[in-house]
Amino acid sequence: MLNVESQVAGPFAVNSLIVWCERTRQAAIFDAPGETETLIERIAARGLHPVCLVNTHGHCDHILANREVKEHFGIPLLIHPLDRPMLTDPARNLSLYLGESVLSPDADGTLADGDTLTVGEGELVVKHVPGHSPGSLVFYHPGFIISGDTLFAGGIGRTDFPDSCERDLLEAIRVKLYTLPGETVVYPGHGPTTTIREERQSNPFVRA
Repeated sequence: MLNVESQVAGPFAVNSLIVWCERTRQAAIFDAPGETETLIERIAARGLHPVCLVNTHGHCDHILANREVKEHFGIPLLIHPLDRPMLTDPARNLSLYLGESVLSPDADGTLADGDTLTVGEGELVVKHVPGHSPGSLVFYHPGFIISGDTLFAGGIGRTDFPDSCERDLLEAIRVKLYTLPGETVVYPGHGPTTTIREERQSNPFVRA
């Protein structure tokens, strides 16, 4: 059984997500938006043992504290290969346009569509959902999905960035997310949780 905990963190109000196996206490960390000390405390309080740090995509708000998290826990960093160049390029991860220069360590490995991410005795299915960024990923486990900046409660990821594509994003949502069971809880990169059923019925940007 896999559990999920979400907490808003960092200057861009990103949802900092932990997924863990109830029996083994192994955990995966999804995105590193900042407030690393709080993340460390959350993990320690539950007696968890992180095994990887996963970036849902390569934009600066989700990779801001990659180095701190990776080095503190001594865990591998994973991302889709198309977003991997963003980690070490402030122009591509968009931080340069905010007057910053966010630099992450390079990834230790990559994840592609159809892969499985093992956390203890549980698995999440990796789905490639380009549009918000070329290498955006979501992660599905029966009962919930981690949607990154692909699908929000009543919204979708921005597509006005240089590497974005609205057509690709809408198609990915319809084909790879809206086909999931309606009761699937959606844990987005920003904002409150929702369900696939709720978004299919009322999301104003993309209907089933």
